[in-house]
Amino acid sequence: LVVIDPHYTATAVHADQWLPLETGSDAALALFTARHIVDSGRVDWGYVKEQTDLPLLVRMDTGEFLREADVVVGGDRRLMYFLDTRTRRIVLAPGVEGHDNGWLRLDGIDPALEGSIAVRLHDGSEVHVAPVMALLREQLETWTLERTAAVTTLHPEMILRFADGFARAERPLVLSSWRSEERRV
Repeated sequence: LVVIDPHYTATAVHADQWLPLETGSDAALALFTARHIVDSGRVDWGYVKEQTDLPLLVRMDTGEFLREADVVVGGDRRLMYFLDTRTRRIVLAPGVEGHDNGWLRLDGIDPALEGSIAVRLHDGSEVHVAPVMALLREQLETWTLERTAAVTTLHPEMILRFADGFARAERPLVLSSWRSEERRV
């Protein structure tokens, strides 16, 4: 049990590790932890491709998901795309609302998680798109151990111990709560 809280709470007393980070800096810790998970090779990429939004394509001009309505005249705005690594073509992402099959199975599609590609829109213009994971990876690169320590005010060893423990855990769980105990001022 790890408690991430600026205050030494009743729960922190019983924790295996207490991370007394700077108020509001928990996102920095989470971003470094995500980077550590990726860098240490502890990602189940099959799960990521099938069960997350990370393979969905994002338009680089607007920052929005690439939708069928962008590519096909009269297309459905609910339908989004993957880039299939096998064909290097965009394919409708299964499992999204409005998709014909209603399944989340990839059925032979190998969604790209890196790179970018130019896509022709229905109006004849071209736009570059990239998977969410490629954009996330760019953001994660900025979250070094040193930057995270500076933002959170935690010792780098504490940060690394937490991130590594989370990365190695068989079934890690983040439970968020909003101070359930009564505070007297």
